[in-house]
Amino acid sequence: MNVPAHVVLPDSGAELLRQELALGFAQAGCRVSRVAPEALHDVQNPQALSRLADSGPFLLFSVNFQGLNPLRQTLELLERYGGRAAVWCVDNPWNLLAGARDPRWKGLPLFVTDESFIDPLMAHGAAFVRNLPLAASFEIFGPNAARDKAFPVPENLAPFVFVGRSAFPGKETFFAGQETPENLRQRAESMLPQGQRPDLTWWERELACAPGAFWPGKAARPPALGAENANLAWRRLCLEAAARAGLDKRGGEGYPGLDVFGDEGWRENLPEGARLRPPVDYYARLPGIYARAQYSLCLTSLQLPAGLNQRHFDVWAAGGVCLSDATPGLRLFPEELTRPICFHKPDDIGPLAERLEASGKKAVLAADWRRHLRERHTYAHRALSVLDALASPS
Repeated sequence: MNVPAHVVLPDSGAELLRQELALGFAQAGCRVSRVAPEALHDVQNPQALSRLADSGPFLLFSVNFQGLNPLRQTLELLERYGGRAAVWCVDNPWNLLAGARDPRWKGLPLFVTDESFIDPLMAHGAAFVRNLPLAASFEIFGPNAARDKAFPVPENLAPFVFVGRSAFPGKETFFAGQETPENLRQRAESMLPQGQRPDLTWWERELACAPGAFWPGKAARPPALGAENANLAWRRLCLEAAARAGLDKRGGEGYPGLDVFGDEGWRENLPEGARLRPPVDYYARLPGIYARAQYSLCLTSLQLPAGLNQRHFDVWAAGGVCLSDATPGLRLFPEELTRPICFHKPDDIGPLAERLEASGKKAVLAADWRRHLRERHTYAHRALSVLDALASPS
């Protein structure tokens, strides 16, 4: 595939990562257009695509298939106007493909944030699948005095901070009619305090899912549900441990040990010693919170067995310190960076923070993380990886 100099990003303006990708592709030397998804497949009014084609062939780079449905119609329009499509699956690809019926997705270049999906997708007929992890955007999350003055950090932050949803939007609807055996749920939850990870692949094995049977249909949903429910149990245990550790650091009652910035769904899962704060604007307020917090918890999704999440990059870029659970995805980074901030069991969170403070090297470690991310893991690096992969697809 010839790599065009023009990249088109479907962007409704409501999702994350589009701004980061736009900056990354621009830094890689591409012209970038951000286009409303519905404009990309309007047969009666294709002016958006015709304008995009004015300067020659272009790459439609879709996050989670946004802007591509209906797939046949959109791909035909793209071909008519000199465009090609590639997809970056930021979430569990089987969840993204759950509603798809058109097999043309198999012919698209697919990028995944979790390399454990590469072989299963190819076993289902995908012709091109590459790993493309998340990355850092220092332009957005780096220190910014004007932004931080306009959006000050909440006062009296707890020693530990966690930012995130209690469940992904539409979870109940997506898993309607699905269930997992109670004995497996109990086994999974008994594994968590020991640092064992009943992730998606564990659930696939325990449910005896047949290889090559995740698409089409709903065969991928039961293991995803099991992993998602185990994920909430894992987060609950880690938040409890962080709240206890934070209270010990404060040395007195009446002060929270943990601040959870999230939705009301956390209310029934909020541990003693934790305070629920409202959700915050990702681009305006979150960088300052990460920079000011003593520790930000990075709890990965069990639906992504070898995945990272955006906190692994944003916290360090903002100038903060993240403590991460022991996801295999940490292999992306040097061990000397991950060892001091990685915990296997929830009860390891407090001692890990204590060791880090006692070492006197917390600031040095944070600076080393920022340097490494700048050198190897920005969205400009990811954009170049996409362009290189498409230029040499074999």
